[in-house]
Amino acid sequence: MATLFQRGTLLCHNWIMKIRGALTSLFLLISLCVAPVFTATAAVCPPPPNPPPAGCTPPTPGPGAPMPGMGGSGFISKFPKSRSVDRFSDSSPQIQNPALGSPNPSQVNYVGVGWDSSLRLQAIPYIKAEKNLGGGVREEALCANPTDATCSPMQGWSTLYVSGGVGNCAATTNGVCVESITLIKSDKSEILAKPIQKFPKEQKEFPGTIDNSGRGFAPGLASWIWRIEGDGGGAENDYLAGGVVISTARPVGQTWGTPELVQFFFELTPIFRESSALIKQPGMKMQKNPVNGASETMPENSESGCLANDTGVCVHRRTFPADARYKVVLQIPRNITGWLNGRLTAPAVTSTPINGAFDRITIEAGASENIFAGKWLKKSELPQLKFPTEQSGRPYEQIFSGKGGMMVEDPGRDGALDAYNVWAPYIGDYAFAINQTWTVSNALVSNPEERRCPSRGVVGVVATNASAYSATAPVYNKETGTLDYRVAAPHYGPYIDGKSEAKNLGTYGLSMAASVVKCLYGMEKLPTSASISITSSDGKENVSTVELKTSGDWVYLDAKNFTFSAPTLKIKLNQTNQSSAAAPATPTENSATSSSQVAAPKKAAAPRITISCVKGKLTKKVSGTAPRCPAGFKKR
Repeated sequence: MATLFQRGTLLCHNWIMKIRGALTSLFLLISLCVAPVFTATAAVCPPPPNPPPAGCTPPTPGPGAPMPGMGGSGFISKFPKSRSVDRFSDSSPQIQNPALGSPNPSQVNYVGVGWDSSLRLQAIPYIKAEKNLGGGVREEALCANPTDATCSPMQGWSTLYVSGGVGNCAATTNGVCVESITLIKSDKSEILAKPIQKFPKEQKEFPGTIDNSGRGFAPGLASWIWRIEGDGGGAENDYLAGGVVISTARPVGQTWGTPELVQFFFELTPIFRESSALIKQPGMKMQKNPVNGASETMPENSESGCLANDTGVCVHRRTFPADARYKVVLQIPRNITGWLNGRLTAPAVTSTPINGAFDRITIEAGASENIFAGKWLKKSELPQLKFPTEQSGRPYEQIFSGKGGMMVEDPGRDGALDAYNVWAPYIGDYAFAINQTWTVSNALVSNPEERRCPSRGVVGVVATNASAYSATAPVYNKETGTLDYRVAAPHYGPYIDGKSEAKNLGTYGLSMAASVVKCLYGMEKLPTSASISITSSDGKENVSTVELKTSGDWVYLDAKNFTFSAPTLKIKLNQTNQSSAAAPATPTENSATSSSQVAAPKKAAAPRITISCVKGKLTKKVSGTAPRCPAGFKKR
């Protein structure tokens, strides 16, 4: 287990971000102190979660207002914080109400629970070695590169933790990087982005160890700022593109064994800048733990008031242009395999091999809502919660053991969806915040169907705006012949100024390699449509037919405008020609990205009609060019 500590004495916060093996259970446990008191003035900038335009008159923090950034520099941003997790931390009742007094750290009155898909900290590449000293004490050391002799197993280290980055392919040849970014405007015109500079500009990078088969540690590449002239966002036209590729290794004899991928995460964000001479370049440093004296790695100069920062500059999130789509071409090693999750709207994906080590994956999609579900709850008013699995309840042991604090976890963690459903009655029907993001990351858990249809490289992308979702790719249900996927989110948007926003409407996008579809369904040819069944938490089901679109050797579809709180989504391909079915295929390792014949969609679509089907008191509406009632139903 790799642990990253960050302390900012100005804020009296202890930040703990843990990564549990290959599950990447990212979360924060925060012991909260009372905020300093400031003088309040009127604010003109829009309140969070709305990103402010450049040039608006910012607020001055007042009593109980959000704390300043935690970099320790003294910098206080003029704008609301870009990260929802920072705003959630600031909303603690013990911060918002100084009259509560400074709590005993071992008896915090409130606990904060939440689900958020964004990175908790700025992506800064680094390497560390770890060893267990016993009694829960862990010694750490920063390393210059993956083969640094001072960090070898021969020095007694038990784990090597490498946090690589996502860079610019024009500046690197053997890493995870962005080949191109294209903005597709609502009128279908396209604007090609230009890479401007590394961010941070003087970020030190380190080499990776990716071999000819795509295995190894990813290099430590810095994020980049890209410019899209005329993107419609006003005077600012820049985007921050970057992420992390995290792997760990254990000793095998006197060397490190094969690296195990923990997390791949990429994000594209439109930004605007705020300048201050107080801000320094962020990085990592070593320090002695004040309690046990062990050496530990710590971030330094990180400003929580910023999405990211560099010397003299803080970048903030701005809104995406309306109705825009982005085509991002990534080079990724072939050890990033299986399925990806995304905060994407209607994604269309293709993947082709570059060589034995790398694939080229192209993702075209719009930005998606990131529905942050979370609430601060009085600890004394909570009953003894029962979680269905050890995985779902384990992250919450700390906040119930007398230590209190805040726990915000990755919505795709193994057990996160079950945990959300346990907490849902207490956090209520309103989201804490909603912002737009464009992200993609690896699914944290594989499912049996990936073993039945093996492959190398990425074979599918599933995207949703839900607060929590299944940790695996959609699961093939043999009894119903459907691909099933579970999601959950609050029913309504944030509760602001005594009223709620509109209902949260769900989105779901699915892209799959055609060879995997054929393997799962035992098909020789692909149909041109699919049925989407959405069953709500109260048992009501809605069935509709959508077009199954093709792009190269991939197929994709999407559904939208369904309501939460915890629906199950089922996809079934409409096999109108039974003779096209065949025994399930056993593809080769590279079949998901090889050339294959895909049935072309009809040139002229027949008129779509809708029929009503009844079974007792249950009614379903089925739409399509030739709709039929499901088994057991009769046409009304």
